[in-house]
Amino acid sequence: MKRGIVSLLLVFFICCHAKMQVIRSKTEAMQFIAKQRYTNAYKAKAEELQAIVQDFVLRPLLYSTEHLVSETTLKDQAYVTNKTPTEKLTEETTKMTVTNVTVEPITMTVTNITVATTMMTVTNTTMEATTMVATEITEEPESQCLMDLETFGSDILGEEHYALMMLDSYGKLPPGILQGNILWLGLYDQCLNQSREIDDHQAQFAAQYCLASITKDKNPQPILNVGVCVPDSCNSAELMEYLNVIDEANITVSVMCHKEFDYSSGAIACLTLLAFLGCLILVGTAIEAFNKYKESETENEGFERLASKNQSQLTDNEQTKTTPVNGPSRVTTIDVGGENTHGFLIQFLLCFSLLTNGSKILKAKQGEGSLGALNGFRVLSLWWVILGHSYAFGMALFTNPTKIVDVLSRFTFQAIGNATFSVDSFFFLSGLLVTYLTLKYLRNNNGKLNWVMFYVHRYLRLTPVYMLVIFMYTTLTPYFATGPLYSYIFDPNPAPGVDTQITLCQDYWWTNLLYINNLYPSNLAKECLDWSWYLANDMQFFIISPFIIYLLYHYFFAGVAVWCILLLTCFSSLIGESIKHDVTTEFIPEDPTQINFVGDVIYVQPWTRISTYLVGMAVGYILYKYRGRVRMSLSMTLLGWVTATVIGLAVVYGLYGNFHGNHLSKAATVVYITLCRFAWAIALAWVVFACATGYGGPVNSLLSWSAWIPLARISYCAYLLHPIIMFVFYYSLPTAVYFSDFLMVYFFLGHLVLSYTGAFVLSVCAEAPFMALEKLLLKRDKSV
Repeated sequence: MKRGIVSLLLVFFICCHAKMQVIRSKTEAMQFIAKQRYTNAYKAKAEELQAIVQDFVLRPLLYSTEHLVSETTLKDQAYVTNKTPTEKLTEETTKMTVTNVTVEPITMTVTNITVATTMMTVTNTTMEATTMVATEITEEPESQCLMDLETFGSDILGEEHYALMMLDSYGKLPPGILQGNILWLGLYDQCLNQSREIDDHQAQFAAQYCLASITKDKNPQPILNVGVCVPDSCNSAELMEYLNVIDEANITVSVMCHKEFDYSSGAIACLTLLAFLGCLILVGTAIEAFNKYKESETENEGFERLASKNQSQLTDNEQTKTTPVNGPSRVTTIDVGGENTHGFLIQFLLCFSLLTNGSKILKAKQGEGSLGALNGFRVLSLWWVILGHSYAFGMALFTNPTKIVDVLSRFTFQAIGNATFSVDSFFFLSGLLVTYLTLKYLRNNNGKLNWVMFYVHRYLRLTPVYMLVIFMYTTLTPYFATGPLYSYIFDPNPAPGVDTQITLCQDYWWTNLLYINNLYPSNLAKECLDWSWYLANDMQFFIISPFIIYLLYHYFFAGVAVWCILLLTCFSSLIGESIKHDVTTEFIPEDPTQINFVGDVIYVQPWTRISTYLVGMAVGYILYKYRGRVRMSLSMTLLGWVTATVIGLAVVYGLYGNFHGNHLSKAATVVYITLCRFAWAIALAWVVFACATGYGGPVNSLLSWSAWIPLARISYCAYLLHPIIMFVFYYSLPTAVYFSDFLMVYFFLGHLVLSYTGAFVLSVCAEAPFMALEKLLLKRDKSV
């Protein structure tokens, strides 16, 4: 038996261990890292980028044809270009195309022409045509946007304070171009605080902030994002039309402007719901507080009367009126458990009491027979998730994104770069708990279980608070904050064809309600709450779990056969997808079209992620069957701990060589992708098994620490909320941030504290009341 276990563990180790070699020289490492950089987006040098900004953003906005900015003025702006702005403007104005006909030095007759007055200037233009006859010429009214831009440009020359402040808030050439800095955001707050006032102190126009994104060669990835400050009479469509007037096939400028949103009907409905929920919480809390006050008053009165029996001044009549402490109370309290018509209403309201729900969450005790080590597992795994998301979600706002490549190549950073394995820890724990608890319930109830309620309870346990978070996220997030990117990311009514975080939830929230959002839409980036793909997988695994659990309880070998079939199906899917799509284990593939092993193809599909859930189910059955009756020798215990440690380290640190030129072969890549998550679950299986059977030692003491219990109870809410908190924080930043290790530590700790603070509020105000209501309405006393 021992030899079989040892052989099996060694096979897992050999299959999962990716070859790690020591890099031969620092030069070799640096050459490899240089190859991995984002070469496509950041090849343009600073001079070239500034010239693009000059030609395609600044000149159209600031240098109107009515008021040409002098060459002397432009010298102070230090814009890099091959020609002086005056020369380029003169060259531009001499080219004139009317109704797609270029004016040539011959006699022409032009009829039915509409000319915008702002676009026609002949001051510095030499016309060689001998005769030009124009009939029926009509002038199109000049748009307010163009008129205000002309006024703005004129006021810059006049050194008006507001105009200089607007100009100063434009994005400018920053340091770090060669580190990938393509966010020239400028000064968002300064721009919005400006306005042009006329004599009676009324604003002729206010300033608005817009972000111009410049793309090249039809590549959707911008080569540059520049903040501009323009009059609020201009909208995104007008600015894009104006900025793309220069016919350059390889350069396109898109514009998104800051918006201030009025409260929508959905936002008002959400606020009304939250207000109603708040009223229920206040009433329920007041009722319980009143009851506790009356109970304490009764107890104090009883103690006083009991003490008064020993006082000689009491008369016999007074003593006979004394109420015993344990006797019936003379104080009437609100009946919360009676069968009268008011009993149910009071119990309903008490479900929302902050006193009861808060005390349940904060109580650092668990019932007998619970697996205490799982609390530490759950909390630490969620911390790992939040740590990984702190880096992943913030990367878009780094002014030095290529620094991430250097950071990823560190050996010490591999645990953060491989934070996706934290999700597999949750799959493992979920499979373990559902199997262990269900088998115990079946044993205590003679093998009987209401399987319909088995599903109903699970759905009601997760869905109400889940839908509440989606409702708040979809309707209220646009009003939480503001920033140069915020209104674009959370715009509930974007331009046609543009998807934002809000519109995705407006379109696909129902897939979350049905727990199919990992399957439809097929692209993870299109999902509502894209991090909730985990919940869809977990629910789908839960749906099929009773078929395995029932067979394991009644027909063990049939259950094992189904378990093995599902595991082999998972392995086959991983092998097939890895070969079909040529999936790589490199975080930043040299070929940008190559799919990473955390891509949508294999990362979110249930048939490729079920292996860790199945391992959890196996451990749950073993603990149900043999917990408390396991005896292991010291050598066997040490072997288990060493093997589990080696497997875990091989999985997490096994890709270190990819960053230093030691790439896995095609075969090794397929083996790693197929077995890495299964192997991680095997390592966790030993830790949980050892802790549950008394062989955990200090590890069990740490994981079973009572301080984890309250944090574990609010883990679900923290999981739902933490990305929203990160999004609001990151996209409300007025400027981009320079990545550094200490900064990310600070961000992580802030995200952690705010996530759990918000999770406690959400849990005590929504999750716990919904759970109490389920027990009240369905008459449930205990969960499976």
